[in-house]
Amino acid sequence: MNIFGQITKKTMLMNKSRTIVTIIGVILATAMVTAVVTLGTSIQKFMYDYSVQTDGNWHVAAKGISQEELRDMKQDKEVKELNVMDEAGYAKLDSQKDNVFNQYLYIQSIDEQTADMMSMKLKEGRLPENENEIILYDTIPINGDEQAKIGDQITLDIGDRMIEGERLLFNAQLEYGYDENGDFYLLESFQPRYTHTYKVVGILEHWGDTQLNGAGTDAFIGKGGSQKTVSNAYLCLKNPKETFNFIQKYEGGSAALIANTGMLKWLGVSGNATAMGMINGLLTILIIIIGVGAVSLIYNAFSISLRERTTQFGLLSSIGATRKQLRRSMWYEAFWVGIIGIPIGIISGLAGIGITLFFIGESLAKWIRGAAAGGIRLATSPGAIFLAASVAAVIIAVSVWIPAARVKRITPIEAIRANKDIKVKSKEVKSPKFIRKIFGLEGMLADKNYRRDRKKYRATVFSLTVSIVLFTSATLFSKYLSKTGAFMLEAPEYEFQYQIIEEETGEEGRKEIQKLLESGEKVTDVVSYGEFSATIALDPQDVSSKAEEILGNIPSLSEYYFGTEEEEAEGEKEKSCTSITGLILPDEEFEKLAKDEGIDAKTYMQKENNKVLYYDFYRHYDNKESRYVKTEMINGKKDDPIKADLLMSFGKLFENDDMATAEQIQDSKKEIVLAHKVQKLPEYFNDWYNPFILLLIPESQKDTIISSIDADLTYSCMIKSSEYQKTYEDLCEKLENGDQNGMVAERLMNLAQQYEQDRGIMIAIRVLSYGFIILISLIAAANVFNTISTNIMIRKREFAMLKSMGMGEKSMRRMMNYECLIYGIRSIFYGVILSVAISFAMNYVVMTGADVAFQHPWGGLCVAVLWVFAVVFATMLYSMSKIKKQNIIEELKKD
Repeated sequence: MNIFGQITKKTMLMNKSRTIVTIIGVILATAMVTAVVTLGTSIQKFMYDYSVQTDGNWHVAAKGISQEELRDMKQDKEVKELNVMDEAGYAKLDSQKDNVFNQYLYIQSIDEQTADMMSMKLKEGRLPENENEIILYDTIPINGDEQAKIGDQITLDIGDRMIEGERLLFNAQLEYGYDENGDFYLLESFQPRYTHTYKVVGILEHWGDTQLNGAGTDAFIGKGGSQKTVSNAYLCLKNPKETFNFIQKYEGGSAALIANTGMLKWLGVSGNATAMGMINGLLTILIIIIGVGAVSLIYNAFSISLRERTTQFGLLSSIGATRKQLRRSMWYEAFWVGIIGIPIGIISGLAGIGITLFFIGESLAKWIRGAAAGGIRLATSPGAIFLAASVAAVIIAVSVWIPAARVKRITPIEAIRANKDIKVKSKEVKSPKFIRKIFGLEGMLADKNYRRDRKKYRATVFSLTVSIVLFTSATLFSKYLSKTGAFMLEAPEYEFQYQIIEEETGEEGRKEIQKLLESGEKVTDVVSYGEFSATIALDPQDVSSKAEEILGNIPSLSEYYFGTEEEEAEGEKEKSCTSITGLILPDEEFEKLAKDEGIDAKTYMQKENNKVLYYDFYRHYDNKESRYVKTEMINGKKDDPIKADLLMSFGKLFENDDMATAEQIQDSKKEIVLAHKVQKLPEYFNDWYNPFILLLIPESQKDTIISSIDADLTYSCMIKSSEYQKTYEDLCEKLENGDQNGMVAERLMNLAQQYEQDRGIMIAIRVLSYGFIILISLIAAANVFNTISTNIMIRKREFAMLKSMGMGEKSMRRMMNYECLIYGIRSIFYGVILSVAISFAMNYVVMTGADVAFQHPWGGLCVAVLWVFAVVFATMLYSMSKIKKQNIIEELKKD
């Protein structure tokens, strides 16, 4: 180690607090980058493995391949592995003749290598070894009404499915139609070719290329024999990235070429524009946030180090040290910080994400796949660790580069005098008179300090701004992740739903049942609402074009009446009508909803009122856009009144097998006004099943609105519990022993168990979000502590001079408090602007996968400001307590 390395090492040891905080910053930054990269790698590995398990480990399928094409592909240098399955034919199943699906067994030949490539899994038994052995599913009766068992001998007529003289291959869909009685009949025919007896040697559980809508249930025999109709080849390529080029090369032949997109997209080959685009976008924003915070923290540390060592550099320069050697000294400090911080950060990140996935990996797996698929386990690679280390090294390099570059511009005399950053000009140190009047002499001194040394204070303001933005960004990230999960999942906030048919119980009986439910063990809240079905007639221009796309051909009122134009009221024949659902809310719940929407509830609760609130957002997955969307079904702004007719439901038209007449329909009609569109439903109602629009009516107005259409009203009691298992057992017992009409335990729906998967996912999202917020808070706190404490410590001589002139501790604290106020106001100003910009960026990314509304940052911003100021205050107390212990004479003698 040369002399400059030794000097740097001693300087770092002398300033232990700053060195430790800087290393902690590097550890936190590296740990978070490692965690993000490892989480992404773990999810990608899980998705790849799951896709291989479900779809098979192949890249290209060539179906209906000719022998010449098969020979060419086998000789192709790009092909790593090629396996062939021969289609033996179909076997007609008489037991399934009345079933649209599974009319046949679809028989193919297979060997061990192909079974491994296709991820074939058996419940029991073994693979077939020759053409006389067969494996099949045990869900379809083969011999009469009995399922096949291992050891059974089954005789099948093997043949072809024909339609208009053409053979149907590759387990194509069943070709059928319906007769006038509504019974289906086959458009295709079956032509047997030969009869064969097979021995069942295995029961199939899964294989990787199942045709879900195929006419035949898959069955497999061993290789051998000459009875085959067509061959299908499955290929693995040496370089999966060449998959689509390979397909393009062989296009135009007899084979139908198909890529295994389900597996390839997790190798980055085929596009997964929605999910992966959204995940990558959020991870990119996350890494940028972490990077900016880490750079801010480490840059401030090195910048302050340069400020502290300026005189030292001047002395070294005066005795012959070159600028290159001085810069190298700064890089030497960065090297030691990195060599200690990066390995610890990588280990911490791997350990942190490993522990996190151990506890919530299974719930995350359910969130991603929507089904039980095993938990996500920690997966990393040398490349991922190298990437994390490289990002951390770049962060350190960027952080030290600017301070190191400044060394070149400092002359020895300036360095010894330490006056590079403080340039006093008479105009710059003037302070407005109102500051002294309001804040006194201390405020004026603080203001002049700020004006005199703008660079130093600019770094402090920048540091505080970054800390505020970091915390706000973390809360925004959490909100967007949570909102996206809630949009794409069904995770009700209430644990149970109990349905009451008021015709059975009457109003008093309904209230008695609700009281019983409220008495359940661990029940924390019970809310009830009514629900009815009806038909609504609207002018076609009030129905959005998107609604017509989703619902298809919306019937006209003519089709509803099933009559002639003369039977319809004048002007109604052009109206569109469709089914809707209405909600009857308790008056207090309606008032709460109206208040949240900024609506006067009294307007809707007046006698003979015909105005209703409505919700017209239809949440669904749009195949065209490949994302989850929220579609508005009604044209117009939210407060545009829309006239409509409420009619009896389609079911009521045919009640008791008697079709309602046009006159009866006219008499039951209720003219209503869709007065205001609400943006959000009560948390106890799930809008996934909203067919068109939902009407929201206060209970006091239910007779006024719906009595004429004779709607059947069903009430649902939504129950919230702190321990749902205990509540469920207690309520079931009470309902079974109850003597009130309508008390039936079977009507108690255990939503917590039914949607346990989605609820677990939301918990996993919250845990991840809170963990991220905590880590970001630590970076922000370290950033503030490092900046404020070091800035105060390098002003020891200034404080000693003020003390020598008679400034007391109280005045010193007032001056520092005013300085904090200056930092805070400017930091908040910049923080608000940047936080809003980041929220727009996150919203843009999330919108590629789901229609999630823009999230305002105000809540997180307020908490961030309080948090940062709390850390500033604590740091100030810590630093000033050290300043109090200093010797005034010794500090004034320095330099």
